[in-house]
Amino acid sequence: MEKGLKWETTWLDLPSGEHKRPEYLAINPVGKVPALIDDGVIVHDSTIINEYLEDRFPAAKPLLPRDPVARATARKFEDYADAYLMPSLFKIFFELRKSASERVQARIDEGWNEARQHFAYLDKELAGREYFAGEYSLGDISFVPPLANLERAGFTIPPEFANLAAWWARMKARASFAASWPE
Repeated sequence: MEKGLKWETTWLDLPSGEHKRPEYLAINPVGKVPALIDDGVIVHDSTIINEYLEDRFPAAKPLLPRDPVARATARKFEDYADAYLMPSLFKIFFELRKSASERVQARIDEGWNEARQHFAYLDKELAGREYFAGEYSLGDISFVPPLANLERAGFTIPPEFANLAAWWARMKARASFAASWPE
């Protein structure tokens, strides 16, 4: 949506294991989401998909800065979302998928404590700027799915992380945010 491209979304029921069925494994043999099919070309992994779309549609609104330093900064934050924030949040999400009697609260607390450490870092990085790489980019977009899922799980960015909370409010105000989830 941010690049102004048209696409068709197919939603998979992950809890039922739909992403592990032969039909989807034919698209992505490792059974992870997301995957993109573009004119018969299959691309998977959100990072690779986003960079593919940048390269494939260079005339559409760029989501990686042209300046090499800002571009590297955007990529740094995209990696941070995937490699650092997400593993902490998965600790929470994994437990919340269980019935209340099977959940391990200590694991949820561990994930939340780690998330708060990530929030402190991200809040500091946002000091004096609206977006992670200076301008809106894939570095910002990469945090939307994990933070939206965290919010849907009943957690909010604590108020002491004012820069991050303000950034999150800006992200949720974008039209792309409203269009990113099924009705």
